[in-house]
Amino acid sequence: MCGIGGIVELNGEIIEGLSSKLARINHLQKHRGPDDNNIWARDKKNIGLAHTRLSIIDVDGGIQPMRDSSGNCVTFNGEIYNYIELRKELGASNFRTKSDTEVILKAYEKWGVDCVQHFRGMFAFALWDEKRKTVFCARDFFGIKPFYYTIVDNKFYFASEVKALLPFVDKVETNLEAFKEYLSFQLVLREKTLFKNITQLMPAHFLKIRNGNINIKKYWELYYRPDEQHTEKYFENKLQFLLEDSMRLHMRSDVPIGGYLSGGLDS
Repeated sequence: MCGIGGIVELNGEIIEGLSSKLARINHLQKHRGPDDNNIWARDKKNIGLAHTRLSIIDVDGGIQPMRDSSGNCVTFNGEIYNYIELRKELGASNFRTKSDTEVILKAYEKWGVDCVQHFRGMFAFALWDEKRKTVFCARDFFGIKPFYYTIVDNKFYFASEVKALLPFVDKVETNLEAFKEYLSFQLVLREKTLFKNITQLMPAHFLKIRNGNINIKKYWELYYRPDEQHTEKYFENKLQFLLEDSMRLHMRSDVPIGGYLSGGLDS
């Protein structure tokens, strides 16, 4: 896993001490990315991105936050499993790295916010669009990767973990409604967290910041469509194919990988 974070001034004003604040976010999440940590700040100092990296794909070339020739910049946690196929679709000769991170930049350049519809993987990322002066954040279909945020003094802070946001809130308080939900259901419902004024971006949602306005949209939903046209054998073969194909994509790595076996039915 990696750790992402960032700060956006909603009015476009200068963020005082931006670099040190980004470094603090990285420090609080350094256990998520022991291989590298970097920050990026726009020249106008009204937005900055942070990243701590666990290197899996393109160890040498996949350094983040990653910029492209248009001035766009992304910080990304997760893995785009079909990045090889997307590289071919987007034109492999247009890439300067072999990382799945650059695939996000190129996919956004081609499809805009619809890029998430093309990804097979687990992801949480924030991307600065220099041309449109827009921040685009997205979380994967099932919320495997976390994305937390808060707004303090007209600044939008986000990170992979709540504790990386706590230095910037006015007061650390328990969200009592969320706490009651946790005691009742062993989870917190919807976008709430156990901390007051700290929110999570829901699975299969993206968030856009433009001209100080924050818009959140659901981009995907799971639908069950009964199929009575095929035989039991067909579904057995289909399930076998999907499991093997998923495992094949999950095992893509430029470093040694390991696996865990558990007695859980979901595993």
